[in-house]
Amino acid sequence: MGESQSVTPVIRPPIHYDSPVVVTGGTGMLGREVVRQLAEGGCPDIRVVDLLAPPGADRGAVRHQRIDLRHDDLTPVVAGAGTVLHLASCQYHSPLAPTTYRLPFFAVNVEGTRRVLEAARRAAVGAFVYVSTSMVYGVPRQIPIREDHPCRPLGPYGRSKLEAERLIAAPPPAGMRTAIVRPPPLFGPGRTGLITRLLDRILAGRPLTVIGGGKNLQELAAPEDCARLVLLAGQGGEQQAVYNCGPASVATMREWITALINEAGSRSVIWAAPPALAKPVFRLLELAHGSPIRREQYGIMDLDVVLDTSTARERLGWVPRWGTVDAALALFRWYRATRGHPPAG
Repeated sequence: MGESQSVTPVIRPPIHYDSPVVVTGGTGMLGREVVRQLAEGGCPDIRVVDLLAPPGADRGAVRHQRIDLRHDDLTPVVAGAGTVLHLASCQYHSPLAPTTYRLPFFAVNVEGTRRVLEAARRAAVGAFVYVSTSMVYGVPRQIPIREDHPCRPLGPYGRSKLEAERLIAAPPPAGMRTAIVRPPPLFGPGRTGLITRLLDRILAGRPLTVIGGGKNLQELAAPEDCARLVLLAGQGGEQQAVYNCGPASVATMREWITALINEAGSRSVIWAAPPALAKPVFRLLELAHGSPIRREQYGIMDLDVVLDTSTARERLGWVPRWGTVDAALALFRWYRATRGHPPAG
């Protein structure tokens, strides 16, 4: 299933917020885009909360505060806010531990979410949006995956995000709307982690080993599209809602990797690793804390993973602009241009 490698021309007027907005995780890849769109829409007070908030980064309506959600006081930053957009998360590429086996998934994703939600409740915030992940679904039972698909995550990241979702799903106080957004992997400028190994191999012209050969459909979404859905979810919808996020078009894993190889003019070729052999090997390595990828990643790497985004489209009027190949190419072009010189913040 091929797709165009050019961004779909979609008219997207800025989204305006007229009351203060708190953005946790606001210096991350998605957070920066959310903040950019808020500023573009004329939000008068944008409060960026992040453990890695850079000093001297305040611009216009944007104010940064370096806060650790696990223990710092959130009351001052949330006071008087109309909306909280909770993006902060411990992910597999988070710099909070030397290996993925020591990352504080539950301390950040569950306890941190509980503390942000409690601060929002005390401040009588009108809307609370939580960015979760498609990894809460685990192995797909049906394609496309609807929001009511069973949630059986395969690893600690997905389990921690699902537990945080359950906090959000509890009855909110009167006057507060809550929304959960579940995106697939986000690819765009600023993305780091495991994907950089693949990009380095392509740039070096080395072979790429893919479980199953990459013939499965795999969605990658752009930060721009996910950020817009987050902002729309903060403004409208039901009292409690869950929205899948996805790209404008889907491609197979082989198709988007091939697009990167062609973009680089690389000699890389894709080798297929049989799932029946590769997955048990990764599982043994994981048990010994030696696998470069975790079960949440290798367990679905050869499967079709496509999200049904009709709820967001129909109820919020959300229309994604970027396709899977588009998002992968945007990441690759940024990485090639900045390799060895990552942008500040």
